[in-house]
Amino acid sequence: MKSNRITNLLGIKYPVISAAMTWVTSAEFVAAVSNAGGMGVLGPNAGQKEKASSAEDMADRLTKEIRIVKELTNKPFAVNYIFPMGGASEDPFTNAVFEVLVKENVKNVIAIGHGVVERELKRLKEHNINVIYRDLSPTVEKLVEAEKTGVDALIVTGYEAGGHMSDFKISTLSLVPQVTSLVKIPVIAAGGIIDGRGAKAAFSMGAEGVYMGTRFIATFENPASIETKKAIVNVKSEEFIEFKSGAGHLRTIPTEAGKKALELINQGKPQEAYKYYGEGFKIGMLDGDLVNGTVSVSESAGGIKQILTCQEIIEEIVQSIG
Repeated sequence: MKSNRITNLLGIKYPVISAAMTWVTSAEFVAAVSNAGGMGVLGPNAGQKEKASSAEDMADRLTKEIRIVKELTNKPFAVNYIFPMGGASEDPFTNAVFEVLVKENVKNVIAIGHGVVERELKRLKEHNINVIYRDLSPTVEKLVEAEKTGVDALIVTGYEAGGHMSDFKISTLSLVPQVTSLVKIPVIAAGGIIDGRGAKAAFSMGAEGVYMGTRFIATFENPASIETKKAIVNVKSEEFIEFKSGAGHLRTIPTEAGKKALELINQGKPQEAYKYYGEGFKIGMLDGDLVNGTVSVSESAGGIKQILTCQEIIEEIVQSIG
């Protein structure tokens, strides 16, 4: 595979990036992706079994996880960076992550939000940190505006993606080519990409990288429970439960908790369904409790038929693209 603007920007061999998934990333997993030639990303609660008690506690945990990554690889990696939301000018957890990034000399972030917060972007760029921006509910117009702020690259996420789903039902196939035809900075495609065929399609639409979550959960190195990985391998794409709670859209493998959440939604109780969105991720995906938890993955999970290593996934993509 030839180098391109994404590989050159990030200093990686292949433009394959693992998603910043909550609860189901760890130093070991991130290092495995990076050592295979892609770029691993430490997501929220990386390597943890319980929530941090404060911003300071979170910063201490993140610092330890970053240092473990550095022990396991000398290749580039990134950290998830959550822009302040809800109109807030700043956030104590965001501030804590920023201080860790500077202290540990981390040079790449996947910044997420409902718009670029220019105060945050400015201070990241002042420390020569590469900022790849992923809008949580992307539209063509929002991403064109994001380019103007000075971010280094865009992750363009279709509705097929798992985790935090967009408020707009715009597919990867629809969104990526529209954005790549309008922006000048490199684009990384996300949503429903699980193999080399999907990656090749994304590149044909003008993307220069792929950002993959669900496929990387079903790997030997990922910290998700084996029960969760088996559930991903066994699920059919038509079986997913999908609903909108007080926190946003959620698609889950049909667990008992998912069915209960949908029932609450139908009863007009979206706030009560929220616990299955937030707490449910950890219970289902990390702990493997498929009765009380939810497993939020891409609807393309029906095409995942085996658990592989991170290296096997990246090698298959590289061979497909050529």
